[in-house]
Amino acid sequence: MHIKFSNRIIVLVFIAAVFLPALLYADDNNAEAFFDLGGDLTDKMEYSEAIDAYKHAIKLRPEYPEAYYSLGHVFFQLHRYSEAVDAYDMAVKINPEYVDAYITLGVVSSMLSKYDQAIGALKKAVRINPESAAAYFNLGNTYGEMEKPLKSVAAYQNAVRIDPEFAAARYNLGIAYIELREESLRLVRSEYTALSKLDENLADDLKKQIEKIKK
Repeated sequence: MHIKFSNRIIVLVFIAAVFLPALLYADDNNAEAFFDLGGDLTDKMEYSEAIDAYKHAIKLRPEYPEAYYSLGHVFFQLHRYSEAVDAYDMAVKINPEYVDAYITLGVVSSMLSKYDQAIGALKKAVRINPESAAAYFNLGNTYGEMEKPLKSVAAYQNAVRIDPEFAAARYNLGIAYIELREESLRLVRSEYTALSKLDENLADDLKKQIEKIKK
């Protein structure tokens, strides 16, 4: 019997014969090749394939913070936020000076309402690079989510000090100022309520001061 092989099968067999040994005995250069492939696939929005490429790069080079960082970005694009956090966390464990990874770890942790983890990561970013406007900006955002306007204002102030043209930081700073005033008024009203039971004259005077602030 004569068996006829298609050209496609012959090509696939040839590719496997030539390249499979190289993959099986891959070295550090192969890790970089898979990392670059992951970037290309991400640009093409072929996310599943990009994940496979980054994971293969990590398999070849376990201590590869950039691969974990990029893997986290792909998970983020797919809204797989918990996996993104795990990837960013691995990146900073391998490279404790990885500012960008700390920032993204903080951002995604905040999205998951893991505020302690978010604040811890962003503060580390600031300690490593005190001139990172992005770190302060996201720190301000996280404090805003936690309803801590005073700390939020301080963080945004640092962001605009570092980058005076940081429009989003200036906008958020303005919002934080408004929230801070509202928070202050709430605290003052609380004191008025307590004071009205202790001294009516002082309570009336405090009430007048509150009305002046509101104007």
